[in-house]
Amino acid sequence: MSGLTSRLPRWRGRRSAAEPSPGPAAPGPVARDPEGPRTVLDEFGAASGPDGASGFLLRSSADRRTSVRELARSLRVDRDRPVVIVDVAPDAAGNLGEELGGLLARLRDEHRSAARLVMSGAAARKPDGQLPLAQRLADAWDFEIEAPDAAAVLVPGGGLYVTEPASPAGGWWRFARGAEPLALGARIPAPRWQRALARVPLGELGDHTVRQIPAGLLLHPTEAAAPRPGDLAFALAVHPDRLTVLVNGADSRNDLAEDLATLLARLPAELRDRVRLAPGGGNDLLPVAQRVADLLGTEVEVCTGLPLSVPNPSDGTYQEQVRLVSAEGESTWPALLAAVSCAPAETGAEAGTAAPRPVRWLLPDAVAGPDSEPAVGRLPGGSYVVAVRAGLWVGATPDPPAAVRDRPAEARAVRIEVADAGGDGQTGGTLLKALAALLPELDAQVREHAEIASPAGAGAETVDALRRFAVRNALMFAAPPTRSAAPTRSAAAAAATATPAPVPAASIPPAPAPPTSAAVPRTATPPPVQATAQARAQAPAPASRPATSSGRTGLPNSPAPEAGPLPQAPEPRTAPQVASAPSTPASPTNPAPNPAPAPASAPASAPAPRAPEPPVRVAAAPSRHSTAPAPAGLSSGADRAAFRELAASVWEEHTGPVNRALVHLPALRGPQEEQARIDLVAVHLYLTAAPDGRFGVLALASDAASGGGGLAPYAACLASGLRRLPALRGTLLRAVPGPGIVDDAVPGTVLRCDAPLDVVHLEQKGAPAPPDGHVRYVMRPVTARRTSMLAAPGDSGATALFAAGTEFSVLARHEASEEAPARVLLAEIPGGTRQFRAPSDEAIARLDEAARRDGGATAARWPSRCTGHFPGST
Repeated sequence: MSGLTSRLPRWRGRRSAAEPSPGPAAPGPVARDPEGPRTVLDEFGAASGPDGASGFLLRSSADRRTSVRELARSLRVDRDRPVVIVDVAPDAAGNLGEELGGLLARLRDEHRSAARLVMSGAAARKPDGQLPLAQRLADAWDFEIEAPDAAAVLVPGGGLYVTEPASPAGGWWRFARGAEPLALGARIPAPRWQRALARVPLGELGDHTVRQIPAGLLLHPTEAAAPRPGDLAFALAVHPDRLTVLVNGADSRNDLAEDLATLLARLPAELRDRVRLAPGGGNDLLPVAQRVADLLGTEVEVCTGLPLSVPNPSDGTYQEQVRLVSAEGESTWPALLAAVSCAPAETGAEAGTAAPRPVRWLLPDAVAGPDSEPAVGRLPGGSYVVAVRAGLWVGATPDPPAAVRDRPAEARAVRIEVADAGGDGQTGGTLLKALAALLPELDAQVREHAEIASPAGAGAETVDALRRFAVRNALMFAAPPTRSAAPTRSAAAAAATATPAPVPAASIPPAPAPPTSAAVPRTATPPPVQATAQARAQAPAPASRPATSSGRTGLPNSPAPEAGPLPQAPEPRTAPQVASAPSTPASPTNPAPNPAPAPASAPASAPAPRAPEPPVRVAAAPSRHSTAPAPAGLSSGADRAAFRELAASVWEEHTGPVNRALVHLPALRGPQEEQARIDLVAVHLYLTAAPDGRFGVLALASDAASGGGGLAPYAACLASGLRRLPALRGTLLRAVPGPGIVDDAVPGTVLRCDAPLDVVHLEQKGAPAPPDGHVRYVMRPVTARRTSMLAAPGDSGATALFAAGTEFSVLARHEASEEAPARVLLAEIPGGTRQFRAPSDEAIARLDEAARRDGGATAARWPSRCTGHFPGST
């Protein structure tokens, strides 16, 4: 997330009208133009605080739409220490003293005894020797005040950080009446390693410079500019127990491992065992970490990617996740082998370097298995799945080849490799069947970036089988490298003078970095697109940055906000999750540079494809045949402009909830925030509209049936907005009034919805049970979107949405009986699929079991928007 452009006033010299009076004897209102701006007080609730926790914002009345209020909602607050944010321009500060004094009096009357004052420089001592403003407030009001001595930055996860504290132990200070100020450190809340970090010397170290960042320390080339709040260095998660050292120096002249080992040796003993290294420049840090372990004679932990604070779509809270980040600053996929530990090389007759030991990994619960080996799981058929740095390995044993184990990760793709089962270049069908069952269980971002690769020495038959498997399961395909005979001397001489033909990047798997190299090449990492949070100053940062004159580039450095009371540190942009299913995958000889995310298809473990016979297509009610295709792709500028005009009368009702969602879930923004905001307004408008209202589902269906008329811009923005929402897995259900199942819903029928389709996510905590006597249409999704972050008030948060144009194949139908309700089992057909492959009998049986299951006692009421005719019903 980007920084704010307004900066809190720095109170220097004598107190002026802009500085609040410190005590209860504050003067009365200052004479001012009644039409001019003034200080006003807003109260906000904290999403991550306990019941009763709240915060307060003092702002200018001219800033009616200030986004500081939205950013502040992610702050961690508690009732006993409320947060008070001051964001007041000098022309509105005439009554700042009375407003702040009145607020402190109110808090004191509520028996509060402390407050956190987010005001840049409020803890700084005045040049004329006057006490800091926070000290004077504490003395006058007998209130414990925490305040920063410089500019404060909001970091992902809701913490606060002072970028340039006045002293090594400073940053935040605690003031109380009659007591000396207490230094709290640069971070609030304080991690356990913060106090010890103050003893680490900063500045130049060999060819590098050591600096503090919110997550710990940064080691970067001396010539590189210092990081600013708009850089990736500020996006790392602040772990309460682990100190992160971000390393960005693989292109240095000196030995990076030497400087890094010296830095770790400088750390106090209580910090050294809690350190983890993270690659800051897109380079593979493992060879450097191994060299550091050898130099120090101790184990060194290194992350595969960057440990980032990632919002949880279900509740808006943040969790740490190691993710790969592309050269464009996009967070692409969560590392399946998140971190490894490098042990020092052994000495003596049996000297050698042990393979890195996995310490953190991400495998689906369904394959965790009873195996005690780290990063290893068992599939139902007995095959092993192993998390490696580049992705996954599936084989008959838990030991992948060294080339697979040591291959570095690429932000571009999750590489899935299948073992040569028979040793003759043939990949066994058993392993492919196990892999097909595993794919739906993987994280959605992993599936979207997954590619399957041929094993070393694979024959033509194996390559063909894997290519077909990739297409049927919506994966990318990495062909094996082309082998040719050694050229003759004359041919080699001719080749030396000829212009080499370009080699497709996706067709040759990257070679692992040599273990003896202490520094590996790197590529420049442009900054993430940065949009100001203030509506009055929105402008994206440059998409890339040229190298410095020395040929080096440091961490991506975008222009810092000119000033800000609560600048928001960035969150690397997450590749947008596409609502529509993928079209035919790009050819391996002509890969797209940024392939469209490819959600995994429905579970497909049957040995042969099974197409519906015959494919009877039934349109959605109220019309049996639609003349307008469903919108696809992102909305255009014309669509968004027309939609704004169409919804002008209700626009303001929906921008507030959307702005809050963008604050809590910055990944929704994508590279262009304003476009995302308009698209998400369309989604919120749909979710809050009555089904028979002007913007409801019936109006959309009728408009599509007539060929696409007045609501076409709205439909385009709605479809585009759904693409920005996170996908989900699980079992989805729609209740259709009974008592029986319509005749159209027979196995093999294809049902197509010409308007958005609302469903309930049965696995969601607190999901309601469907009404008695209704037919249950139960489906496994591919492109369904989670809508909880934009749900209407009173919504259980368990609803999901399919985009218009989604197609489903009827797998089975079961009439109601004494033991179970009437139910129709469906599988979503991925868009662009020419030959649909139905799920296996086992997968259908699991779906039927979920359809029969009683929801149990629940306080949530079944949402009316998830009840009604299913597409194809009459």
